[in-house]
Amino acid sequence: MPLIVLSGPPCSGKTTRAKELYEHFTNLGKKVIIINEESLLINKNEGYKDSLTEKMTRGSLKGATDRNLSKDTVVISDSLNYIKGYRYELYCIARAAGTRLLVLYCNTPRDLAKKWNQERDQSVAYSEKLLDELTNRFEVPNPKNRWDSPLFTLEPQHTLPHELLFKTLFEVQELRPNYATQSQSLSPANFVHELETKTQEITSVISDALQSSMVGDYIKVPGTEKRVAIHSKLNLVELRNQRRQFYKFAQLHPPQPHLIADSFVDFLNSSSN
Repeated sequence: MPLIVLSGPPCSGKTTRAKELYEHFTNLGKKVIIINEESLLINKNEGYKDSLTEKMTRGSLKGATDRNLSKDTVVISDSLNYIKGYRYELYCIARAAGTRLLVLYCNTPRDLAKKWNQERDQSVAYSEKLLDELTNRFEVPNPKNRWDSPLFTLEPQHTLPHELLFKTLFEVQELRPNYATQSQSLSPANFVHELETKTQEITSVISDALQSSMVGDYIKVPGTEKRVAIHSKLNLVELRNQRRQFYKFAQLHPPQPHLIADSFVDFLNSSSN
């Protein structure tokens, strides 16, 4: 069953929406589980206090989502989900499970979110500094990105479009895992274009993922079932250098067009040795 990804700045009403979704789908006889910091006993002020603990928090949330996503369970990811690279990783989890994903963006004015935070019990409220930092780093979902689509944007005054959500989640074709199109022979000019396009797309995904990943993580990238291993040497400068080196290597020893992504991932992983 599907994965519903709630996204929005802190205190934008995500948990309220998650509870509404839980009640609605439970009443329809669906098995539903909410994955958030509270369900994992993570204090948000501690879990997001610095980059290291934030990566650990996201890793715990991602792992719980992966474990619980199945054909008979609706999983609601009720967390910040505010980095596009992390939302892409959730998309990959849904794709691997062969199930549908939907993103619900809580578009709440900043002043109202601050007011709601102040009204919370101090034991669960964000510190003012952390609230501002997380809000400033929020990356708004873009329906042009396949991992942010289909996208529903809700403002505080909106009610959940239950019927449309149900149709989107249960009456459309599910994501197909391990799907590959038939490879076509390419002319030399087209090969260079394909090489440029595929390596750029993979590089962009890794760049985003580096914000939410730790050394030892494996990143799912487009065009291949292979994963990129995050190692201590991998950073944005090194990633650009590796892409340039692979570009030169591939023109001298061109892989089959449908294996460009596989070859690039192998090349990147070999640089950690």
